[in-house]
Amino acid sequence: MRKFFSGFKTASVAFSGGADSTCVLMLAAEFLGPENVTAYTCANSHIFRYEIENAAAICEKLGVRHVVFQADMPEEFFTDKNARCYHCKKAILNKIKELSESDVILDGTNSDDIPDDRPGYRALKETGTVSILRDFGFGKDFVHHTVASLNVEFHDESCKASRLLTIDESSMFEVEKAEDMLRNKFNGIRYRRDENRIVFKKPVCLTESDYLYIVSVVSARM
Repeated sequence: MRKFFSGFKTASVAFSGGADSTCVLMLAAEFLGPENVTAYTCANSHIFRYEIENAAAICEKLGVRHVVFQADMPEEFFTDKNARCYHCKKAILNKIKELSESDVILDGTNSDDIPDDRPGYRALKETGTVSILRDFGFGKDFVHHTVASLNVEFHDESCKASRLLTIDESSMFEVEKAEDMLRNKFNGIRYRRDENRIVFKKPVCLTESDYLYIVSVVSARM
C-alpha cells in the first residue's frame, strides 16, 4: 500500500460517506497527508441527505478538503432501471474527473464486492478509477477494522433511486422520509415505494411492536 501511494502526490476519493469509501479516504490521508487529499461527494436528489451530512462530518474529522457537487444524470438513468447504477456511477465519476486536479481518483470497491452483482463496476473501469481495496485484496473485515477508530455509525445503504421503478422527486421524498424513521432501529432496510413494502437486506428478528411500527410508517406513505 505504501508503495502504491508513493507513486502519487495527490489523490481524490469518490466519497459517499459509507464505510468503504471512508476506509479509502483514511488510507489516502495517512499515506499522502490530509492536505493532499480531496473527497468528492455527489449531492443529487437521489442521494440520501444523511449520507451527505455524514460525509461532511468525516472529512472534518480527518482534515480533508470536501467538495460537494451535482452531476448531470443521463436520460438512461431514469429510463433503464436495469443499468441505473451504471449510468449513475459513470456520471458521478466523470464529474469528479472534470473537477479533480489530483494525480489519481480512488473509490471504495473492496475485494468482497462481486463485479457481476455491481452494475456500477463497469463504470469504474471505463473512467480509470482505481479501487485500491479490491486491487490489494482487502474486504469488509479490513474496512470495518480501519474505520472503527472514527466512532462513526455506518449504515448499509444505496441510493433512493434503487428503491423505485419510476424516479420522481415526490417518490424519492417518501422513500427518504420512511427510511429516516426506520434506519436507526433496523439496519439494511429498503422501502420499495412502488410496492409500498419494506425489504430487509439481511435477516432480522422482529417483535410484534417492531412489526406494528413498520406497518404504521409504511401505511403513512400510502
